[in-house]
Amino acid sequence: MGITLIAKYVNPKYTGIIYALPVILLIAVISIYLNSGAELARRTLKSTFVYEITLVYFILAFYLLINRIGFWWALGLALISWALIAFLIQLILKG
Repeated sequence: MGITLIAKYVNPKYTGIIYALPVILLIAVISIYLNSGAELARRTLKSTFVYEITLVYFILAFYLLINRIGFWWALGLALISWALIAFLIQLILKG
């Protein structure tokens, strides 16, 4: 909600900074640490690092497609391709 207000009334370039704050990750890792210990928290951070690469892909794909095929089609295609890449990474990491 705050990101929308910043984009509208301040400057959209600052929304990326707000979005990139790892608040959810911090809360999750602290909770995992308190409930399951440091090793599981460490493995969670490792997994998050791997999947952040797919997030960068999603942002880039969405950004490049939005003016070419429209907002909703770009969003759908970026999400579907992100899911496929994340699934493939999961298969590779399991193997």
